Amino acid sequence: MGFQGHQGAQGNQGEMGFQGFQGNQGPQGNQGHQGAQGNQGEQGPQGHQGNQGPQGNQGHQGAQGNQGEMGFQGFQGNQGPQGNQGHQGAQGNQGEMGFQGFQGNQGPQGHQGNQGFQGNQGPQGFQGHQGNQGFQGEQGPQGFQGFQGHQGNQGFQGNQGPQGFQGNQGPQGNQGNQGHQGNQGNQGNQGSQGTVGTTYVVSQLGRHSVTATCHTGDFATGGGALAANGDLIETFPVGTTPPTGWQATTTSDNPEDITAYVVCVHPT
Repeated sequence: MGFQGHQGAQGNQGEMGFQGFQGNQGPQGNQGHQGAQGNQGEQGPQGHQGNQGPQGNQGHQGAQGNQGEMGFQGFQGNQGPQGNQGHQGAQGNQGEMGFQGFQGNQGPQGHQGNQGFQGNQGPQGFQGHQGNQGFQGEQGPQGFQGFQGHQGNQGFQGNQGPQGFQGNQGPQGNQGNQGHQGNQGNQGNQGSQGTVGTTYVVSQLGRHSVTATCHTGDFATGGGALAANGDLIETFPVGTTPPTGWQATTTSDNPEDITAYVVCVHPT
């Protein structure tokens, strides 16, 4: 048996499989330092045998050399395509063996016979040397998006950014509810004796905000208000010193929804 031929070049790389569904990207953490290079892993199991290449043209037959000693069995090569089995000729009578003559010129190649039956598979030979890496195949179509991956660890908190510009002033809010009445204040000092006069009350009905005013020459000593709709916002004296009227305002804005009252005095 002859030596096994050299291993053929590695076939082209197959098409890339479908890409898995892409998971959502977790927040990026800070990059760690590069780790030391790991030990080389053990050799993986032998891959599946590649597809058989096409049969090459038969070369010219060389002159027969002297038979050498039988060498070690070579590595098993890839199995070539099985030819068609030829028709069996009739067996002739065996003559006496003559001296071996010189080998004649090779005749033209005959037609390929019909394929014979496949023989039993021989024992597996030793693994041959790794062939040259084949050309990279074309990139396959992009696969479907993979399932969502687990959420990554939270990254470190970044430095505080510079203070932003002050925003525009917001719209004025609604007026709050009226507060509770405060405690009664201390009694004031007794005033000087006032002018003797007669008192009377003036009322004024209006909308939202209304003012009740004393007669000309008279002045106000007090006042108040009554809201038919809404809530009272404020009541206070108006005019010069001393005041001459009383003004009141309500949250409602309907006709005839508030009445202001002023207590007037007419000096005599």
